[in-house]
Amino acid sequence: MTANDKLEGGATETISPSLVTGSGRFSLHVATGIFCFVLALLFYYGAVLRIDLKRTDFLDLGPYPDAVEYFAQAKSILKEGAPTIQIGYDKLHSRYPPGYPILMIPWLSVLPHNGILAPFRTNQTIGALLLTGSFMFYFAIRKPLAGGLATLLIATQPAFITFSRSSLSDLSGGAVIVLAFALVYLGLAWRRRLLIYCAAIVLGLSLCIRPQLVFMAPLLVAMALFPANVSWTRWFMHCCLTLAVFAVAASPYFILNTLEFGHPLKTGYEFWVPALADKQAAFSLHNVPHQVGIIWSEITANWDQFRVANLFGTGTYVVTAFVFLSALGLAFIRMRRFEISAFLAGTVYLVTVVTYAYAEGRFYIPVLFLLVALGVLPADWAVGQALHGRFSIWGVGVLAVFLLSCIGYPSQSGYEPKGGRSQAWDALHYANGNGKSLRYEAQQEFLRIFREAPGIVLSDIEPPYLNALLPKPFVAAPVDGNHDYSYSRLWHYGKAEAVQLVAKGLGRASRVYALLLPSKDVDQDIKRLPLIQGYRWKRSNETDTAAIIVTLTKDASAASLEPAFSSVEW
Repeated sequence: MTANDKLEGGATETISPSLVTGSGRFSLHVATGIFCFVLALLFYYGAVLRIDLKRTDFLDLGPYPDAVEYFAQAKSILKEGAPTIQIGYDKLHSRYPPGYPILMIPWLSVLPHNGILAPFRTNQTIGALLLTGSFMFYFAIRKPLAGGLATLLIATQPAFITFSRSSLSDLSGGAVIVLAFALVYLGLAWRRRLLIYCAAIVLGLSLCIRPQLVFMAPLLVAMALFPANVSWTRWFMHCCLTLAVFAVAASPYFILNTLEFGHPLKTGYEFWVPALADKQAAFSLHNVPHQVGIIWSEITANWDQFRVANLFGTGTYVVTAFVFLSALGLAFIRMRRFEISAFLAGTVYLVTVVTYAYAEGRFYIPVLFLLVALGVLPADWAVGQALHGRFSIWGVGVLAVFLLSCIGYPSQSGYEPKGGRSQAWDALHYANGNGKSLRYEAQQEFLRIFREAPGIVLSDIEPPYLNALLPKPFVAAPVDGNHDYSYSRLWHYGKAEAVQLVAKGLGRASRVYALLLPSKDVDQDIKRLPLIQGYRWKRSNETDTAAIIVTLTKDASAASLEPAFSSVEW
């Protein structure tokens, strides 16, 4: 992967003699690589693992509805074996595939507090595995110094830190792409076709995490470039088998779409927001200017829009110094079999995202992770020169850019964004003081009072969130038609459905509650509740400022057939 590598017989890469002989130079490289790796782990602990999640608003599971549906699917898979979300008594399909929720299940099955920390522990684990795996990969190819530098680069990238803290699938999607690229590299370098087949399986399964990762599939052209003298027939057979393995691994995603939505290419977006899907083409050249604008604002550290990265971090995805360091890495590249496969896959994916209708910086995370392999090439050369006691203007310049990449300076952070910031500094100081989770505290307050009295809960909190957290006898639903699931043409819930749900509960002698978040206009919020003849809504006096809880009680004095909301008690 570096300019100093060369092919043996035009096929495999040789190992540097200094690494084979076990000289003092090798020991210095190993020691420096291990030091950088340990430093990366310490930074990861300070910026990610050390966070007390209960003192943050992360437990709100924003952004909506992404993180809420991931969590709800994981709970549903664990309890019922199906990836659904629940609204009222209805078990419904999610917008998103179940790959990331499946990754949560090991944590979900062992964590207390209804498993609310499972999404975060999952991403924290994936982040730690990505750092460790990257170092082990470079160590396996006898480049321990590059391995240490690579892990340090990854650990200090703001996108990595942000999404290692998050409850979203972006980190897992980027991690599986890094794994696939590593398997292909080792397969070509070690002449092991089995590793390329494994990469095909990983890429196929990745569609269940993020479907757009299918555009990384051109990486599998590596099988056609495999360095072996075999007959044309066997070469063609292996190429076809690679595609077949990829297709079989990807088939669960398409089978699930067919079973849930009636077509392999239809997703939950067509079910929940069909008007948005009909409005514009998913891929178009008209989308390029907006996407390029986002990329340019990141490169120049001049963004001004609130984005998902602000929910779990500083709002920045990448710093200018890292982009420059990666560009320098192009000078160290020799176009060989792996490089051809990697550049083809990366280019196809990048072109696809740039023409995509929805502009999100997190869609570029797989590319950002892969750029680390480019950025580490000049860094490895410069640090190696310094360890050998050789200094030059170019070497010192590369070292300076590498250090600026690691500390993330200059950059901007927060919303409204402030310039002149260091991402490493902000990463270590961001999370523990950013507030509390209003939604999580509200349901905790509700359970504290009414845990032993289950019933129907109308709420302005997302119903899939509540149904995933509340014990099973409770059933949560929206207050009225003002909710995130109001655009479907196939499923509807409005005021009439709220009245029917409450009437159904009363017919079963179930209790009926309303759980509302505190607001400046509590009276208007309560007036949204459905009116039921012979009943009145009474506010609970046992709550504190965490939630507004109202119970539906029988009104013995009600005589009129026309219910009026003047019978609300405080």
